[in-house]
Amino acid sequence: GAMANLRTYRAMYDYSAQDEDEVSFRDGDYIVNVQPIDDGWMYGTVQRTGRTGMLPANYIEFVN
Repeated sequence: GAMANLRTYRAMYDYSAQDEDEVSFRDGDYIVNVQPIDDGWMYGTVQRTGRTGMLPANYIEFVN
């Protein structure tokens, strides 16, 4: 089903949003419902803050 595509990642570094459509996160944050967008960018929700937006793929690692 659709839920199979919703993946969880963990942040490896702090990131401060550079634009309105990006989200900030901290090292160790969990990012849920992650979807790849294009080269180097993903879209997901920061579990701690509840904010959803774009985030750099090289700052996060796949958990499950």
